[in-house]
Amino acid sequence: MSIQFKPISYSWVAKNPNPIGIVQFIGGALYGTLPTFSYRYFLRTLFEAGYTIIAVPFQFGLNHGEIAKGLLDERDRIRQALGYPETLKHFWVGHSLGCKYIALLEAYSGQAIAQGKKSIIDEPSLLIAPDISDTKDAVPIPGLAPLLDSWGIGVRPTKKETQDLIRNSGLFNLTALISFDKDTIAGTKDEPIDKSDVAWFINELEYKRNKPLLRKEIPGGHREPIGIMLGDSLVDTNPFDGILEPIEKRQLEPLALQFLAELAQRLTPEPTTLLVCA
Repeated sequence: MSIQFKPISYSWVAKNPNPIGIVQFIGGALYGTLPTFSYRYFLRTLFEAGYTIIAVPFQFGLNHGEIAKGLLDERDRIRQALGYPETLKHFWVGHSLGCKYIALLEAYSGQAIAQGKKSIIDEPSLLIAPDISDTKDAVPIPGLAPLLDSWGIGVRPTKKETQDLIRNSGLFNLTALISFDKDTIAGTKDEPIDKSDVAWFINELEYKRNKPLLRKEIPGGHREPIGIMLGDSLVDTNPFDGILEPIEKRQLEPLALQFLAELAQRLTPEPTTLLVCA
């Protein structure tokens, strides 16, 4: 089954004829601006497994909170255009900085529900190599980031503010995380939490919620999800496995599908056991 994207609203959408769910995908800076090209094999695998794909082009900006909230409007516009029922499960999948937007939506959900606003409550998320960027990451010009922050026009929320929002949230029970053992941007599971966003997420979410964090670290670098097919191989930007990586050796896509299925199971109410008294 070939994947074909068409523009709806501000995104590219591949409508599955028999969807088991919807995946709204947000990639990282630069590569995420052309998600249907940069992440084509990854998105194609999800589509062939039964998901309708909403590929949202990465939006540059310093107000990450407002960018994140805009993703909710995009969700609603596209679901309405597709005519999908509310019962069709909605999943959020992010890579790199795209994960920050999804994590912010989750952290905002408690307050949003209390105020009668939109949220992603009961919509699972899969974070792939999550990167919580600060102004110095968004504006890598020496001396400029501290200046923007001092003027109050740098990235908001900051990395620390984002971590505080996540830490103070009682949600994130429907979250999974995939990391890579040679990731020099988001970090790895075994690094100190002040050096690795991956390690920070694991430390914060693994045992401090009602359900344990689904997580696994696999071989690869930060850009492992990026690549397009060429025959039986994938042309990617990961220097650790060469320019061409055999599809049969890929671990990311099968693991992502496994985690999405497990997250869907968490949405299913556990059966109630009835005690019958004689």
